Amino acid sequence: MSKSLSILALGLLSVVGMSAKDYTDTLVVTVNGTSTQQSATISVDTAANGTLNFSLKNFKLRLGTQTMGIGNIILNNLSGATCDKGTLVVQDTTVNITKGDDSSVSIWMGPSLGPIPLQLKLLVSDSKLYTLIDINMAALHQVIHVTFGDTYQLPNSGFEYFRTETAGSNTVSEPYNWHSFASGTGEYLAIANALSAPHTYEATVTRPGSTGKHSLLIKSTDIFGVIANGTATTGRINAGAMNPADKANHAFLNLAKTDTDSHGDPFYVRMNGRPDSLAVWIKFKQATPNASYPYATISAYITDGTYFQDPQDKAYTNILAVAQDTTIVSKDFAWQRIVLPFDYKDKSVDGKSILITISTNATPGKGSANDSLYVDDISLTYRLDTPILSVDGSTVALNSDTITVKAINPATAVIAATTANQGSFSAMHEISSNDNQRIVKVIYATDDLQTTKAYTLVITKDGTSSVKPINTNSRPAAIYNVNGQRVANMQRGQIYIIKYTDGTVKKEIR
Repeated sequence: MSKSLSILALGLLSVVGMSAKDYTDTLVVTVNGTSTQQSATISVDTAANGTLNFSLKNFKLRLGTQTMGIGNIILNNLSGATCDKGTLVVQDTTVNITKGDDSSVSIWMGPSLGPIPLQLKLLVSDSKLYTLIDINMAALHQVIHVTFGDTYQLPNSGFEYFRTETAGSNTVSEPYNWHSFASGTGEYLAIANALSAPHTYEATVTRPGSTGKHSLLIKSTDIFGVIANGTATTGRINAGAMNPADKANHAFLNLAKTDTDSHGDPFYVRMNGRPDSLAVWIKFKQATPNASYPYATISAYITDGTYFQDPQDKAYTNILAVAQDTTIVSKDFAWQRIVLPFDYKDKSVDGKSILITISTNATPGKGSANDSLYVDDISLTYRLDTPILSVDGSTVALNSDTITVKAINPATAVIAATTANQGSFSAMHEISSNDNQRIVKVIYATDDLQTTKAYTLVITKDGTSSVKPINTNSRPAAIYNVNGQRVANMQRGQIYIIKYTDGTVKKEIR
């Protein structure tokens, strides 16, 4: 969705009054392609001058069974840009990591490494924090990527971590954050598990170029001549009928549910972004080729988190977007990377969760027993498409990092930034402003902050228009609130930016 804002009164939109706040969430640390996760607390506070102070204390690396203490990462006086999501910081810097105070760690490596190049990206509001940190630890021959907070990617996306579930007499491996029949529910689940071989396996076959060591293997089974498709989902499997085609057999999610699997994870995955596509590596083979039903399938639904099931038993109105491929062919059991674009069905839906379902056949109960579907490295893609910038309604060409334009009144010029796709947004930071010149930093970013573009906008006074006769016939042509949103009516006591038919722009309090 295109997003726009104005910074005509950014002082009112800043995080004034926001005191030091601790955010506790999952910290995912990736070292040279291998990821681990841990709980961590990051503190962010706002200084008197409006800058942010960032503190990640007792940072550690976990490599297999080993834990290495790194230390405290503290960054002060960070300049933030304001957007409708909160405050965005994008900064390349160096940091001297200090000694931590966790008594369980005997040696802290950070203080001995000297200044370390670090890239920080964070998006903070009063309720949540999302952070990306990239650290180049050349002395340790390691590139460290850290993600903290909001969910814009899928947990355990490389299928490296598995838990054990008990299903009938079987001990079954299911990936963290993914589920199949062994952790399912439903009236006929016990029968299915008692009579069926496992549907999911921890595999050591990986896609070309993978830095991981494992993938997910999904297999179909035969129960007294009836094919039970191999299925894995980020939600939960419900076995509600004997007939495979009955929609009582489905995958579902519901954020209101408190059930957890054997690892303690819920039967849903949260999703805060609006991705452009889903990409996944698969390797597929039917044990007995079935020309009438040759296809495997993948579907992904982003919803508002209330109850939803796939396949659907009714018309659901809580779907934000869907990505689906129901015609995945074997291609001689070779690895193939599939990209599924998201189709945004209802942009007014507040997306909070994603239900992904992968099955050995697109038609329930079809295919053959022991069909095999390997799955590896599934990811969500966010693009930054066509950033657009305008000043007082005139489009500005983004052809350099620093852009100079003229305006009748730089201090009150209406600045709007938009993007052309769903998974991106804009943020602004006013560096300086007076009657003759205004300097604003404009940042465009993808929802996951992986891609950012920054521009410095310099607005100078248009000398040819410095003196204008009073036009008594001039009337309001457009009215904007302090968020840069055009409004039809003004409320008493609020600040508005009014553009008149004679071209003048004024900031007024009603």
